Amino acid sequence: MADVIVRPRPERLSAAAETLRQIKRRWFCYFMMFGTMALLVVFAYFPVFSAFYHSFTIWDGFTPARWAGLKNFREVFTHDVFRKGFANMGWLVGWEVIRSAVFPLICAALMYRLRREGTAYFFRLVYVLPIIVPWVVAVLVWKMFYDPNIGLFNDILRGLGMQGSGWLTDPKTALRSLMFMGFPWMDGVAVLIFLAGLLAIPLEVVEASIVDGCGSFRRFFAIELPLIVPQIRLIVILRVISAMQGFGWQFLVTRGGPVYATTVPAYRMYTEAMGSARFGLGCAVGLILFIVIFGLTMINNKVIKADVEYDAN
Repeated sequence: MADVIVRPRPERLSAAAETLRQIKRRWFCYFMMFGTMALLVVFAYFPVFSAFYHSFTIWDGFTPARWAGLKNFREVFTHDVFRKGFANMGWLVGWEVIRSAVFPLICAALMYRLRREGTAYFFRLVYVLPIIVPWVVAVLVWKMFYDPNIGLFNDILRGLGMQGSGWLTDPKTALRSLMFMGFPWMDGVAVLIFLAGLLAIPLEVVEASIVDGCGSFRRFFAIELPLIVPQIRLIVILRVISAMQGFGWQFLVTRGGPVYATTVPAYRMYTEAMGSARFGLGCAVGLILFIVIFGLTMINNKVIKADVEYDAN
């Protein structure tokens, strides 16, 4: 009887060895990704960690930074200008969420009910075309409308026998005037996102609701609105981030005035860092905004939830 030779089984490769083997097999792919990763590290991740460190220092951007502990954060939370800025930011964030979620949603729901495809396509085109206009141009046009001397709004008031307003130059009306800009507040991107969510609802669900005698309003609130919660969540968080980080309107129109009536933390971060060379204080404001945005994002994902989600086919 011949002897049976039993060879030992090769040991399983460890996770590290398996990873190295995969890298050797696809070395060209990793080599092509190296440049992108290097750029991300240098221009995305390094500034974040640098800002976190310098938020605890006094730094003008040129001389060596001096450790300051929580001094910058105490100034942010105790200075009247910063507190006014955070209050203005709260009003602007709330209004941005309302105007970006409510008005485009109504518009999308109305277009969803159009029976003729050609008519629906026409209205989609009408609401999307303004996207190609640079927002800076729109802001400057609105600034001209608000001009106390030659502005359209004051011309209308004078034509009606009323006294003109200072609008953006009056601390009592500046913030509300800034919020009114962009009327009728039809965000083309939000309209398309909401419309895509409505079109993704299965036709069987809509037909079943009609057979059951569900009216248009009841169908919207009981069926359509709950099924587009993911789109609502997306728009809400995008607009919250945009409103908290942005200061373009203040920079182009009011410069944070009059008397800090329209200033926001992001604009103060810019002016303190770039105007006063107080980069440590600017980094502290940026870190606070990051923490607030991250917290609101987590809350948004927890609060706004959908029981059922449908994919568009």
